[in-house]
Order: sequence, then C-alpha cells, then structure tokens
Amino acid sequence: MSYPIFQIDSQWVLEQEQLGTKSKFWFRAASADEDFGDADWLFKYPTEGTGQHWAEKIAYEIALKMHILVPRVELAEFDGERGSVTENFTNDGYELFHGNQLLASLNPGYNPKQRFGQKDHTVEIIFAAIERIFADKANRYKNKTKLAGYLVLDALICNVDRHHENWGILRKITPEGIRGRLAPSYDHASSLGRELQDSESKQNRERYLNELGVSKYIERGRGAVFIDAGDKHGPSPLELIKQSMQNPSFDVHFKEALKKINRVNTNDFKLMIEEIPDGWMTPIERKFTLCLLSETQCQLISLL
Repeated sequence: MSYPIFQIDSQWVLEQEQLGTKSKFWFRAASADEDFGDADWLFKYPTEGTGQHWAEKIAYEIALKMHILVPRVELAEFDGERGSVTENFTNDGYELFHGNQLLASLNPGYNPKQRFGQKDHTVEIIFAAIERIFADKANRYKNKTKLAGYLVLDALICNVDRHHENWGILRKITPEGIRGRLAPSYDHASSLGRELQDSESKQNRERYLNELGVSKYIERGRGAVFIDAGDKHGPSPLELIKQSMQNPSFDVHFKEALKKINRVNTNDFKLMIEEIPDGWMTPIERKFTLCLLSETQCQLISLL
C-alpha cells in the first residue's frame, strides 16, 4: 500500500511564501475537505533533481513514530508537478517567532540575517535562550529536551538544514498573560541524501553504497547548528549529538531525547520507504535511504 498523492486545485492558492529558497505557496481547500480539513497548507516544490518531497514525507513518518511533534506532511501534485504539502501549525491565536528573531532579541550582536555559517547558532546559545524565555523550571527542562529531540531526529535522518529559521517558539497574548511553547519540528526536506544522484556524478549513491560507505556520507554532512562559535563549520548532525552528550550542561536533555530512537527500527524504515509511490523514488534511492537510516540509528543507539 502506498501513501496517497493529494491533488491541489489552482483555485485554492492563497499566496506565495517568501521565506526560504524554494518555490512554495499557501493554499486552503474550497470547503472543509476530508483530506485537508479547515486549515491552511504549504505546497513546496522540490529543487530540481532532488528528492526533497519524499524526504519530507519519510522524515514526517519517522518523527511520528518517535513521538516528536511535527506538522502533518503529505505527498501532493499541483498542475502536474510533484511536491509535498505541510499543514499550518500556527493556529489557536499562536504566532511563530523564529530562532533568529529570538536570538537577536536576546543578544544585540546576533546577526538574524545570516542563515548559513552563523557560528553563534550553537546548542549552548539556543538552550540559554530557552532558559530566558520560559520562566518555569519544569517548562525550561521540557522544552530543552524537546529541542534535543529535534536534533536527534536531524541526526537520524541527516537533516543539515536546522538553521535559525527552522525552529522557533509559538506565542500568543491571553488575558492571563503571554503563553508560549516550542514550535513543532518542521522543514526536513534537506535530509536522507535527497541531493545525491543515482549515477554520472562523484556525489552519487552507488559510490557511497559500493565504495566509500554510507558512514562517509554521514560524516561529510555540515549542519547549521554549531558546537562552538570558534569552529570553522558546523558538525554533521550526528557529530553534534555525540559532542553534545559530552557537555555536562545539557547532556541530560540529549540522553532523554535519545530514548526516542528505540521507538523505530529497520523494519519501520523499510515500510515507510516502500510506501512512497512507484515512480517517486528509484530503487537505488530506496536502498540508500534504508542503509542510511540503519547506520545512523545504530550509531545513535550506541550512545545510550
């Protein structure tokens, strides 16, 4: 059985989305549709030649299995072109404040416009921001552990795009004061080797599977969260978890988050990949994705 492919009507389009680098638009079904309900959705085209659409869907299914909060994601087509759709999670009067907005408001020297290579975007600084945002001790602990879970998910799926606009806080003003919570984990398109080619390229799946090893691909990833502001570049998502586990200031949050890894297994990964419809993934894409997930999960489990 395959995941359904939802068809988007051109009359549903609301507006183009300006944030980010990929083409996308918001839409709402004409009526309370059984597929889309009474919510706004974001349609995203994959970058040409990549598997960003199926990567987004598989990442969503994995997150659900791990009990990590994520907005619903489905495969979809618009005017004959393939993509993915993500349900809007800013509802009930809540407004999303991205990480760059939060970090800049807490630190005047933080550059909110430098999305990539932002060396001040470290685990320590992010956790310090959560400490300042949430007054209640239990709330601070809960939200830091939830964010650690997002980073563990990144390590599992090799998501290299957790820049400071790809996490945030949901806030709203109520008669009792400001209420806030960590936004769900979102935008997982830059994962699972989605950019690799099947052949005719040095950066192809066959070479990693048959020559270099999938672990080499995992090591070469460059994430958008840094360990230290003095580092030349961000570590791979997996290396970020390994180094964070050695920090006594927040290792407890990562130890707790890592337990979620035991909620998925290789058979789960296999079924999720198999349910991507025929023609949306090539056989070698499916093989590489399964090998990648099996390897990262094995390495993460070894940290428990």
